[in-house]
Amino acid sequence: MDNGDDLLVDSDDFKWREDDLRLPFSDRGLAYGHGVFESMLYSDGRIALEDLHLDRLIIGAQRLGISVSRTKVVLSLNSFCARLVLEQRDSCVIKLILTAGSGGRGYINPDEMNPRLIVIDSPTPDDLDEQRTAGISLWRCSSQLSVNPQLAGIKHLNRLEQVLARNELHRQDCSDGLMFDYSGCLIETTSANVFVKTRSAGWITPSLLNAGVAGVMRSIMINTLFPSLNIALEVRSVHETEVAEIEEIFVCNSIRGILPVNGVASRDNVMANYAIGSVTRDLQTMLCRLYPCFA
Repeated sequence: MDNGDDLLVDSDDFKWREDDLRLPFSDRGLAYGHGVFESMLYSDGRIALEDLHLDRLIIGAQRLGISVSRTKVVLSLNSFCARLVLEQRDSCVIKLILTAGSGGRGYINPDEMNPRLIVIDSPTPDDLDEQRTAGISLWRCSSQLSVNPQLAGIKHLNRLEQVLARNELHRQDCSDGLMFDYSGCLIETTSANVFVKTRSAGWITPSLLNAGVAGVMRSIMINTLFPSLNIALEVRSVHETEVAEIEEIFVCNSIRGILPVNGVASRDNVMANYAIGSVTRDLQTMLCRLYPCFA
């Protein structure tokens, strides 16, 4: 369905509505970014990590005052996946967008909110194998993340900070950029969570209490993979000064899985190179055992 045949789910009954795929100008997601979304890997007839994605979608919707039925969302996804099966699609990326629907006066919510669900798909990235094997390089973004505990963790529709960061001038051998908040703490990349090993503190992943997106793959790292390998992992603030102590680093998200990082470019474009460590490889191996779609 990457030919533009996207599906818009009517908020009243969540039936497919294919006769009008254009979002109305009154939609609060379009006007204010009032909504949440999930990007999910579809492989071999199923959505990887679907329950974790839906958990985050519902939590994010509740945080933004959007009431939505998980059952109806699941039914909508099942119908969409049934079409993928009919079209013999082996893999793709499914994007699930939930907006607050239309209505309300200005920023005020409507008295009765009717959420709107949009389901679209796009091809799976064609560089996954190469990046998982050889790793990627990152640059240090000049754009910074604002601190807002009310929005931290959820994947809301306002991604302007990531848009600005991703479109910065950077070295062409870099695939993504590290983002810091205004206090100089490392948070994430423009599209993934970060795990680092430093000489003095061992393995750390940044706390996301004040900024950033709590990725579903990040939760698997914290709750399953690191404990399974008996590797201590600390979740805390990581100040920019600690980046100089990095010995091993990888990033992860729900589409690409675990990507080793082989270099980080400074703001003056000097590349610090890193060997791909054994822990990163062990984590990749265990992830593939649990979820073969990330192999």
